Amino acid sequence: MGQGRPRGLSGGLLGRAVLLFGSYFGLKMLSGVFLFRYLESSAIWLPGGLALAVLLRAPRRRWPVYLASIFLADLAILLFHDQDLDLNVVWALGNLLSAVLGAELMRRWLDMPVTLSRPRDVVALVIAGGLLGPLPSATLGVGVVALFEPALDAWSFWRGFLDWYLADGLGAILVAPLVLSWGAERPGSRRSWETLELAGSMLLLALVAHVTFGVLAPEGLLLSLPYLCLPILLWAALRSGPRGAATATLVLAAFAVWHTTSGRGPFGALPGSVHERVLAVQVFLAVASLSTLVLAAMACERQRVEQSQRVLAEAGAVLAESMDPRDTLPRVARLVVPEVVSGFALWLADEDGRFVPAAREGMTPEEEAGLLVGLRGLTEPSRRHLGPEGASVLVRIQHRGRLLGSLALLQAGHTHPLRPRLVSFAEDLAHHCALALANAHLFEQFQAAIHARDEFIAVAAHELRTPLTALQLQMRSLPRLLQQVPASEPLLARHQSLARQVSRLGRLVESLLDVGRINTGQLRLEREPVDLGELVHDVVEHLSGELERAGCEVSVSAQAHVTGLWDRTRLEQVLTNLLGNALKFGAGQPIELRVETRGSRARLVVTDHGIGMKPEALERIFGRFERAVSSREYGGLGLGLFLTRQIVEAHGGSIQAQGLPGEGATFILELPTSPSPSSPASLQAGSPWALAPADPHPT
Repeated sequence: MGQGRPRGLSGGLLGRAVLLFGSYFGLKMLSGVFLFRYLESSAIWLPGGLALAVLLRAPRRRWPVYLASIFLADLAILLFHDQDLDLNVVWALGNLLSAVLGAELMRRWLDMPVTLSRPRDVVALVIAGGLLGPLPSATLGVGVVALFEPALDAWSFWRGFLDWYLADGLGAILVAPLVLSWGAERPGSRRSWETLELAGSMLLLALVAHVTFGVLAPEGLLLSLPYLCLPILLWAALRSGPRGAATATLVLAAFAVWHTTSGRGPFGALPGSVHERVLAVQVFLAVASLSTLVLAAMACERQRVEQSQRVLAEAGAVLAESMDPRDTLPRVARLVVPEVVSGFALWLADEDGRFVPAAREGMTPEEEAGLLVGLRGLTEPSRRHLGPEGASVLVRIQHRGRLLGSLALLQAGHTHPLRPRLVSFAEDLAHHCALALANAHLFEQFQAAIHARDEFIAVAAHELRTPLTALQLQMRSLPRLLQQVPASEPLLARHQSLARQVSRLGRLVESLLDVGRINTGQLRLEREPVDLGELVHDVVEHLSGELERAGCEVSVSAQAHVTGLWDRTRLEQVLTNLLGNALKFGAGQPIELRVETRGSRARLVVTDHGIGMKPEALERIFGRFERAVSSREYGGLGLGLFLTRQIVEAHGGSIQAQGLPGEGATFILELPTSPSPSSPASLQAGSPWALAPADPHPT
């Protein structure tokens, strides 16, 4: 059998109990420095704040161990001072009751852990720890003194009660925030710099407080010296939050009480008894502490609001980056946790209305399942929820009345409903997610429509190719038969016209077949040595009939031996497209072709003197279905230049257009004379918008 956990106190808990014993006893001895000789009462009771903070931070199951440690530390004073055991036992019980009362009230009013980063936390500390908590200790403390000293009059009793009560309350307000704020987790990216800045501020405050409260017998304007400490207190609160505010007020309290009980400074110079002077400095310190703590809490609240807005903006940017929710939603979850809440979960609704998990961060599968139970009965847009996992807000993700999913934000360990600010944040985040999911759904539908269109074009092209091939074969055999017929010249002319139209139809069908080849990457390049000048002459000769009918005179200027490893068939397709474009838009005008080399690149320039084009259309005409003029005036599919650019770029080259309205157009094509290692071996669609290559032949 394996070893089980040892019974009794674990090593970690025992170590913390011993540390609490030493800290409590040390603060008790330090409080004796501020002792004034009336009922042996201290001006500030520091251990009370430590006990309150420890109980607030610790689970209830550990309270008995910590309370026993505090009780023993209270009785340990008997080892150093000859005091009555019964008296100290009652005082120790009073201190325990005060700590338990303050901690229990704050636990009932607030969510754990308490970090004093909200104004309501500070208010609860004042009421529970500073006003109600000291009642048991002050009552038992002064009451047992009255039992041991029957001659104590009523005025002395109530004055002693007030001293005890204020000392315990001030200690709770000063020490508890220090322990709670420094015990809270902070982002490590700025901790070193903030700690260094806070240490410098505290050194400056200690110097100013020592000078301010250490003046002997101040008079006149010197009585207002304590105000010099306020700017440093405010700076610490705004820059370092509750941690800075608590540290600054404790440093200020140490010097203020020390010098005041010694008869120095503005409060030590006040007329009256020591009791009255101590009372004045206690009120001053309480006001200073509460003011800085409230200011720090309000600054933290503003930072949380700004942080929520920043996270919301970043989440919107992430959702807009991609149409794939599987990529964006987990990234959104990592933005929200732990910046805004401790847990995030999002579910998508399937076609049957069931919720499918899509993203989870900062929570266990059991917590996610518990929140999902609450979501199934959710009919309103959002709802705050309390469960064993903590406080959460459940929000429906819907767009135009259609349920797309749901999300949940969780604050683990919270025992109160989440604040309206977090509910608004969750609703705004759900709205962003709804828009993103709706856009993704539309994009999927569009992709499906594109795919269905491509399939239809491919099937239609194949179906058209079979009867068209048979028709072309019949057209090729007709001239021999027509020559046997007397006076066949008119019939042969009609046959040639009909053959051109059949050939044009065949080229259009081949263009449709290229749709599938481009989208699937099957339109491959078959490279071979090609002389670009010879290729230009061959294409011009092949299109001589078309050029003659269009009235276009072609001039070719070609350097010798402009060669490279290119796909001859595809380059013929490119040249045919460019010449076809020139004779279509420049009918009756001359066309110039120039072949030359520029370094390691071959250059082909095609210039026509046709209608030209507007400057804004020079780049647009290379897109799918784009044209510089109306399709009603000039026919074609508007794909010729698109396919031309695809083929040229597949060779590692480039093409650009130049021209102005009424001044013709020039197309400049450049090809590498040797293939680039990174040049693609095939043509494929660059995006889901790809439809088809252009018609590679003139129309």
